[in-house]
Amino acid sequence: MTVFTTSRKPLPEVRSLSRDMAFAIGAEYVTRGKSSLGDLFALDPSIVIVSRSGPIFLVQVFVNEEPMVEFAVRSFSVEERAGEITRGLFVSGRPLYEALKDLLDVAYAGEALPAHRIVFDGRQRKRYVLEVPG
Repeated sequence: MTVFTTSRKPLPEVRSLSRDMAFAIGAEYVTRGKSSLGDLFALDPSIVIVSRSGPIFLVQVFVNEEPMVEFAVRSFSVEERAGEITRGLFVSGRPLYEALKDLLDVAYAGEALPAHRIVFDGRQRKRYVLEVPG
């Protein structure tokens, strides 16, 4: 099972985004605190770190202590989800989907989403729409 966490002193929006991404794919969220990367890899060989630098959010995927995928999130919006919850991350860009498909629970959304988006359902009737670079 994949473990999601954040940078050491995250803003509340980073923590919420990380928690809800973990929820969407059925992963575990762990509060980072003072834990080192070594401490996190002792929990699971697959780690996702969500952080923020200025206006950009960064999502990094590690497996067995090796960086596998890194992508930026330019911005995101949260809306109220109507209807049933859908599990997984829905990715509109083929290159990002290909990079993530063997690492996380992702589905290629193709034409169903505008270009360069990731959509997922979080906790408490939330739906996230992430804008990622093309």
